[in-house]
Amino acid sequence: MIMGQSLVEVFKGSFVMVILLVASIAALALTIERLWYFWRNRFNPTKSLLELRRILGTSGPAAALDWARTQKNPLGRLFALALENMSLSGDEVSDLLYSTILTERVRYERLLGGLGTLANAATLLGLLGTVVGLIQAFGNIAATGSGGPAVISGGIAQALLTTAFGLIIGIPTLFFYNYFSKKAADNSMTLESTTDRLIVMLERYKKRGGPAEPATGTAPRARPEPQPAPAPAPKPEESWEF
Repeated sequence: MIMGQSLVEVFKGSFVMVILLVASIAALALTIERLWYFWRNRFNPTKSLLELRRILGTSGPAAALDWARTQKNPLGRLFALALENMSLSGDEVSDLLYSTILTERVRYERLLGGLGTLANAATLLGLLGTVVGLIQAFGNIAATGSGGPAVISGGIAQALLTTAFGLIIGIPTLFFYNYFSKKAADNSMTLESTTDRLIVMLERYKKRGGPAEPATGTAPRARPEPQPAPAPAPKPEESWEF
């Protein structure tokens, strides 16, 4: 009960409240979806990089690629892309990884524009409800010719209710919007710094004699042994006869 009225009566009495109700449902759905996405794609860069280096040093690129493909997060996708393109130069691998980081950032920021719009719209809709409530209050004064409390209290109460409801929606939505935006930027920067360390690690591995062929998930083929060069044919003896 609100102001002696049920929730159904409150929403029936104001179209602004109905719009705010729809906005609150949409904001809640977007917040839950983003929370689930960030939780599902969480990663530990230091631990993952150490594990990759251990597997690469002990079992080779094929085993490291198999492990990277089991990591269902942006860092695992970067590892897999780098190992699949080990035959390329460091600059080429760097370009591939940084383009992938941009794609991951777009995924992190997905739906955040809608969340920020709802945060601002809810506050403005509350202000709209305030204006509508005051218009109703002054309309009642003009209709009755008096300004007693019973005449204007309904409009003022409606104005305050929509303002409060809009702020209740807008403030938490704005908080989650700022949190997700900061989280997306932080994760992108972490991926960039990890990418630099990954490229250095792969370059050192190749310089130590690691295979330059791209990892395919299977054991590398044995290279054929070089055949000895044929012995030169003996020169014929020179004749001194004329």
